[in-house]
Amino acid sequence: MATTTSTTLTELVNSEVVSEAVLSYALDSVVIAPFVNMMDLRGKASNTGAFPKWVLDTATDITNETTDLSSETLETTEITISAAEVGVRRDISDTVLESSVIGASIFDFVVKDAANLLAVSLDDDLAALLGAFSTTVGGGDDVDLNLANMAGAMARLRKNKMRGAPVYILDDHQAEDLQAAQLAATATTIGSFMNIEANNTDYLGTFMGAPVYSSGLCDTSDTGNAVDGACFIRGDTDPMSSAIGMVLARDIRVEQDRDVSLRSTIVVSTARWGVGEISDLSGVSIITDA
Repeated sequence: MATTTSTTLTELVNSEVVSEAVLSYALDSVVIAPFVNMMDLRGKASNTGAFPKWVLDTATDITNETTDLSSETLETTEITISAAEVGVRRDISDTVLESSVIGASIFDFVVKDAANLLAVSLDDDLAALLGAFSTTVGGGDDVDLNLANMAGAMARLRKNKMRGAPVYILDDHQAEDLQAAQLAATATTIGSFMNIEANNTDYLGTFMGAPVYSSGLCDTSDTGNAVDGACFIRGDTDPMSSAIGMVLARDIRVEQDRDVSLRSTIVVSTARWGVGEISDLSGVSIITDA
């Protein structure tokens, strides 16, 4: 007895049905870039930005009313940051445009995707700076993050005599340790020092009045099996004492070109920026077990 199957009706039965909703990929949020001291180099005839800083002098004790004061030289130092180019290229064949279920709307995704990738690349560059501050707290690769580390990081900023609005950026594992410590803390401690946001975002609330964010881009410390977060003074609110600087020479630019022999459209997205530590005393690295 003959049985009619999908194999015998290959022209009538599709091999698969494609969902109109394409699932998103996992993506790190951009949490560090909003807190830097940004210098705009767009339209300026330079690839490098300089961040000057006053040099601290001391007043002289005058021994008597006829003492002649010696002149103190007024000085500044500077940190320079140069912009470099970063980009994403996509080559999309004509066949894809003509035969895929989403057609020409693939260009909408390519532009959005490039913006995501470039933004994450910027935050990744910034995350690499978090473990480089000379002042550190934490137990390295032996001890999980605890509430004392959080308090100690802010205290170190005061001891460094750098004041301004701070922000915490923690590695995802450090964020998990923080929330575990918050669960174990008393209601008095939580109410006095912390405002907790326990949802599925990278914003964790505040600690001693400073916002706390989690990032999956934080580096592994060179000291061993540890991860680097930081507490640093914000550049968006306190540029004169900010820890991290950025120069922007070109916004994200998206351009298209045809490759006729390959029957495809080239989509190139580029930007130019640079980042760097501009005030070492304005940041404290938080190095704890991974």
